[in-house]
Amino acid sequence: MIRPLKLIKETRKTAILKPPAFDCLKGAPAINITKGCANLCVYCYARGFRYAPPKGEVHLYEGLSEKLEQELTKRRRLPLWVSFSTASDAFQAVDEILEATYRVMKILLERGIGVSFLTKGFIPSEFIELFRRHHKRIKARIGIVSLCDDYAKLFEPFSSSPLTRLSCAKNLIDAGVDTSVRIDPVVPKVTGSEESIGELIKGLKWAGVKKISVSSLVMRPALLNQFFAELPPSLAKDILRYYSGQPWQVVITSAKTKLLPMAMRISCYRAFADLANSCGIESSICGCKNPDLPWQCCNPWIDAKDLLSRSQMSLF
Repeated sequence: MIRPLKLIKETRKTAILKPPAFDCLKGAPAINITKGCANLCVYCYARGFRYAPPKGEVHLYEGLSEKLEQELTKRRRLPLWVSFSTASDAFQAVDEILEATYRVMKILLERGIGVSFLTKGFIPSEFIELFRRHHKRIKARIGIVSLCDDYAKLFEPFSSSPLTRLSCAKNLIDAGVDTSVRIDPVVPKVTGSEESIGELIKGLKWAGVKKISVSSLVMRPALLNQFFAELPPSLAKDILRYYSGQPWQVVITSAKTKLLPMAMRISCYRAFADLANSCGIESSICGCKNPDLPWQCCNPWIDAKDLLSRSQMSLF
């Protein structure tokens, strides 16, 4: 499959370091290298943001490293850490994007600022070596929902393959980097079977992963359009019927979100936790996307018991 990509360069007029919208990342500035993402995941709700570029178009912010240096120089106090990939992927398979990501991460790490990221991309060897030198300041999160290639081709058509991501997780762990896996979104009828979960957990054990965070698919109006436009109609209908009758509610920053019925989510999370625990892997739930369940924090930097007090630190 050929990626329908148009790369446009633009200058970012606002600050690079921005407060994130996710409670799980509270207290840390966030950086997105691009506006829009070349991965084109079918379930990506960021594609429906009002400022998101058209499908297949990605805007790369020019001069990010220079602008970041200026921002850091002006600060009275440097942030303790910075999060990447809150609305895009820092490791999109585009050379110019990877080069920009490397320069920005290198600046932060060499200033003693920690870096966390979530990616479904391939992490090149030069990044692994950079991270090896600064492994105590890296928190890596790899997004893998299923090891099934058919699933990946349908839902994550331009991300790296699941096995490639699994190998990246192993490479990071071998380099001493604190690496966890985010299993999000678990798609009802598609990726929540016992067989699918079991295969994934075995793969994570092989890679040396010790922590996972799990969340089911949350439904938003933009996703309805994407599902019917990009999935087989029968599959889209089968998935969406699970959300039929569920109320629209506020989740994270969206006032129009439907959650999978609570009983289904609890059953799914319990299945992941049971299999993960049997393999020595700690499992948690994304609190941001499950506001009706007991809060669990998947912040990569702060232990849940310390979240409330430390999140009050003024970093902006």
